[in-house]
Amino acid sequence: MAMMDSFIIFMLVLLPFTMPGETMISVWGFPASWQGFWRAVEIALTANAVILALMTLVGTLEPVTLAYALHKLRVPETLVHLLMFTIRYIEVLREEYLRLRAAMKVRGFRPATNIHTYRSFGYLVGMMLVRAVERSERVLGAMKCRGFSGRIYLLQEFSLRGVDHRFAALFSVSIAMLIYLELLCR
Repeated sequence: MAMMDSFIIFMLVLLPFTMPGETMISVWGFPASWQGFWRAVEIALTANAVILALMTLVGTLEPVTLAYALHKLRVPETLVHLLMFTIRYIEVLREEYLRLRAAMKVRGFRPATNIHTYRSFGYLVGMMLVRAVERSERVLGAMKCRGFSGRIYLLQEFSLRGVDHRFAALFSVSIAMLIYLELLCR
């Protein structure tokens, strides 16, 4: 959410200067409009509401459960596989990065703003990519040895229950009320 809000800050600053309307202030001859400012605030609040809703609904799921749910919703299997592997190997790559950084520190590396630092970080990124490719080849070989055929086999079958239907109904009514209120306020 912080990454999205850092983008929103730039939009809050720039949108009033790019949207015509009643002048709020003028900076170095560039007028900022109230209409642009309120549009930026509206977009920021909407974006934050969407992110918070997604974090609430999806953020509480285990990543594997999310992948199974996407599979049941008929998302292409390739995308589901990519999601599952990405979730698994982000932590593996992070551990590898920390191991390489520790090795750099043991050798007395201290970051600065010089060519040696830039070159060292370039080597670090290069080693991360090389090790990632090597690891992916080893994992692919291990998966093929274990009979991976490109299909997801569920260890647990998920099904809709009464609680799920009630939640969907309540959520749909809430969304309909919000849409009605939005249309009413216009």
